[in-house]
Formats: sequence, C-alpha cells, structure tokens
Amino acid sequence: MPNLASRPFLNTRPVWLVAGAAGLVAVILAALNLRFFLATNSEMEAELARRDELQVRHGVVETEVRADVDALRKVPWRTLEGKVVATNLILNEHAFSWLQMLDDIEQVMPWDVRMTNIAPAVSPEEVILSLEVVAQTREALLTFLDNLLAVPRFSDPTPISERTPEQATAAGYFMTLRVTYHPPGEAP
Repeated sequence: MPNLASRPFLNTRPVWLVAGAAGLVAVILAALNLRFFLATNSEMEAELARRDELQVRHGVVETEVRADVDALRKVPWRTLEGKVVATNLILNEHAFSWLQMLDDIEQVMPWDVRMTNIAPAVSPEEVILSLEVVAQTREALLTFLDNLLAVPRFSDPTPISERTPEQATAAGYFMTLRVTYHPPGEAP
C-alpha cells in the first residue's frame, strides 16, 4: 500500500545508530590520540633534555679540541723531527753490539791481513763499515774479500782504493773498502 501522507515517515534509526557509533569511535580515538600525544610528549621532553646536554658537552669538547689544535700548531715540528732522528741514531748506536761485530770481522780476517782503521756508520736500516787493511800479499786481500762474500753477515764488499808496495812508503798492500754489516737478528 502506498503511503499517502503529506510527509511520509522515514526510518532514520539506522542512520542515528551509525552516526552515534561513529561519534563514539571518534571520541575513543581522540582519547587514545591524546594519551599517545601526552606519552610521546613526555618522552620527547627527555630526548630534548638529552639533546641539550649533548650539545653542551659537544661545545666543551669542541673548545678543548680547538685549544689542543692551537697548541699543536705552536710545536716546531721540523726541528723536533731532526731531534727525533738524531736521538734514534744515538739509540741505534748504543743498541749495536760492537763486540759481536769485531768477532764477526775476526772470523773473516785472514792471518796475514791486518786492520788499521774501522769506521762504522750505524743507521736504522744497516751498518756500513769503512775498513782500511794492510796485507803481506795481494792474494791475502783477495782472500779477505772472498771471506766477506762467503759470510751472510757481510754483504756488498766494495774496494774504494788500493795501494801496492811500490805506491806506498811502507811495505805491504793497502786497501780501503766499504762493506754492509748485518748484526745478529737482522736479515741480510
């Protein structure tokens, strides 16, 4: 049957129920949002306080670092480097075993060769020996060079000069040579 009323009755109850349920959900979500906002806000305050503390510490550390950098700029590095090199050279010379070196030279020295001068130059990498020797014969000098080549503690024996008895005022064969010496514990 058709509704002949001038204003027909509409059933709006489901719309009000849905609108009320949506409003209730909106209020619940707003309450949850407010609670979440307050919780994160308190955590944010702690994080902001930590950030401020870290910024203060950063400023202090930055000031200290700048002071240290300024102090390092005042250090005379070039002269200091020279002093360190000189000190290391002295330490290397004091750590060097002179007796071991002389024992090693004695082992390679033939009986008819006599050493007249020895001048070691100690560096961090190696020890260069400048030797002056005199021998009764030229063959004794050659035997000395062969002995230096045969022993691993010595390397690169290089004659610098040689004088025969005719060239010298004294009898004997004179030779000046340079040889690299490797102390014990150092690989040749």
